[in-house]
Amino acid sequence: MVVLYFLFISLKLSFFAIIAFAFIGVVLSGMILLTRNKLVGNKPCQIIINEDPDLTKITKVGSTLLEGLLSHGIAIPSPCGGKATCKQCKVVVKEGGGEPLETEKSTFTPHEIKEGWRLSCQCKIKGDIKVHIPGELLEVKELIGTVKSNENVASFIKELVVEVPVEETIDYKSGGYLQFHVPSYKTNTNDWKETIDPIYYPEWEKYGLFGVTIDNSKPIESVIRAYSMASYPDEKNVLKFTVRIATPPIIKGKVANKPWGICSSYIFSLKPNDQVKLSGPYGESFMIDDNRELVFLIGGAGASFGRSHIMHLFLTENTKRKVTLWYGARSLKENIYENEFEDLAKKYDNFTYHLVLSEPSKEDHDKGWPTKDEDPTKTNFVFKAFELAQLKNIEEPDEVLYYVCGPPMHNASVMKLLDDYGVPRENIVLDDFGS
Repeated sequence: MVVLYFLFISLKLSFFAIIAFAFIGVVLSGMILLTRNKLVGNKPCQIIINEDPDLTKITKVGSTLLEGLLSHGIAIPSPCGGKATCKQCKVVVKEGGGEPLETEKSTFTPHEIKEGWRLSCQCKIKGDIKVHIPGELLEVKELIGTVKSNENVASFIKELVVEVPVEETIDYKSGGYLQFHVPSYKTNTNDWKETIDPIYYPEWEKYGLFGVTIDNSKPIESVIRAYSMASYPDEKNVLKFTVRIATPPIIKGKVANKPWGICSSYIFSLKPNDQVKLSGPYGESFMIDDNRELVFLIGGAGASFGRSHIMHLFLTENTKRKVTLWYGARSLKENIYENEFEDLAKKYDNFTYHLVLSEPSKEDHDKGWPTKDEDPTKTNFVFKAFELAQLKNIEEPDEVLYYVCGPPMHNASVMKLLDDYGVPRENIVLDDFGS
């Protein structure tokens, strides 16, 4: 009994000791957090931009450099939303940035690291920081546009047309892109039928894509995505985009239990007169202005990139360069901007338009579209048709400029093909935001 008594007392004391230590730990943690908040968390510091006092911004310790810049309306490109995957939010940190992270060391060369190049989404603000930002990025602005139309132009692709106030018209180049800022939202794909032509319903119904609720109504982290413009500068305050819906993977005819694309679902839910927040312009895939022949190798929603450049070349610049467009779609129903490109081909002798279908429907064949055996330059993957009909006949493929945009498989296939023919990388302008 005595042994049991002392054992009981010992356990009781141990229990109270554990409680006491836990309480002391909580109190100490709270004191540390409060002290840190007072000494660090609310401490204002400066982002000194380009050594210009007029550009200096005040922010707080603890945020990323990207967050600090965005909070002051400096719209550094960040199409991945600060996840360090797009590698677009590049700035030069002159002082106060600390050591680069591994994500940055794998992005920049040792020489660039030495020069101070950083990904602003990875650079934590710990005090005053000096940065250099290119002047063109300081001219980037945020703007609110009004949806004029948002109709499907293919089964899973919409053409979104947004109008911004005339006084807010942005000065951009063909081949550029804008960023969409996605708010919290909730939508059901049945509501999208208002802006989808019934001819496209069968594809949606086949995979059970109607009647799905997409709930992003809870406050979410800043979601920003980039889309290439289909419009060209002379269309002024009317901005056009072709956007493919990012459905969950379709495996053996069934939709996987995975999230839908946050931004593409938001865009598909938009209706006329809705307001959208954009920022830009940005871009790297601009036109190289010389006299070389141009070949556009475009697939799917990459039509936006092709349209922007080609319309600007002919309708604004009245170019004399030889331009060929190879556009790949699954079927005639999926062909985007067909009428505009055909009209250009009729009007300009130096423009040639080739449509290639990878999966022509029975209706297409009934209308006279050839099978692959009958004409592999019309029914095929676009890169194979291009090789058969044009590339193998070009005497010096490395003297031509190639503009490439489409789904990942399309881009990879085209890049390999051009490499096989000895085309140097600097002769290829690749846009990865088109689809």
